[in-house]
Amino acid sequence: MMLSFLSSRNYRPTWKYNNTEPVTGNYYPVDSRIFIKDEDRGVQFTVMNDRAQGGSSLNDGQLELMVHRRTLYDDSRGVGEPLNETGQTGEGLIITGVHVAILDNFVNSTIYHRIIGEDLMLRPQYPITPSNLSYADWISKYPPYSDGLTVELPLNIHLLTLERLDHTHHLLRLEHQYPIDEAPLNTTANVTLEELFQEMKVVEAVELGLGGNALLSDIHRLHWNTASSRTGGGRRPTEKLSPPFTIVLKPMEIRTFNITVTYY
Repeated sequence: MMLSFLSSRNYRPTWKYNNTEPVTGNYYPVDSRIFIKDEDRGVQFTVMNDRAQGGSSLNDGQLELMVHRRTLYDDSRGVGEPLNETGQTGEGLIITGVHVAILDNFVNSTIYHRIIGEDLMLRPQYPITPSNLSYADWISKYPPYSDGLTVELPLNIHLLTLERLDHTHHLLRLEHQYPIDEAPLNTTANVTLEELFQEMKVVEAVELGLGGNALLSDIHRLHWNTASSRTGGGRRPTEKLSPPFTIVLKPMEIRTFNITVTYY
């Protein structure tokens, strides 16, 4: 069962867990998706949400999400008042949102929940403004759609950031969206930057740290002696990028670049 991370009922991976509150002790924040698997049938049931909610699987074969919470009495947890917002009508708050349910085999579920999650997170906004232009004149002056890319990115790669810094420099982040245990898109992927964009050509690329505020080659992290074996992976060695600026992304890796461009 996965909520915001992989979890099991009444279990903690790092200590012996004695659950005295079987409901609250098994509730977790679900900020994008929650799923359960049936290993015998080879199927997975996934629910995608468009906002953070509490969630759990308190019984086998069941999922639940808390879309709203209202208490009529103080629960003695320190707030000092009941959680009873009545809203403008006096009848309680109205909570809206979107949930998408997926029931499929493991492979398809793995692919779809990442793609649908991005669709929910990055839904377009629809501004409305008065205009004297006809529809044909409007779309000719303000094209409503543009690919922006000359080629499609690999299915496991997401263009996370493309931010203009000045006329010739952009901040670029590319993200591999799949962990090592989510086949079949858990393989490394290559992206060539030079001719990636329709309206500009990348003529230089310098890799930065994840925050985009320092050269990756200048970052030297502290190393600690720990008793735990739960440590991160090794750091990717710094590489000099040259045309056509082909980069490799490993599972769950995010790489950040300052790219210099010329416009066509």
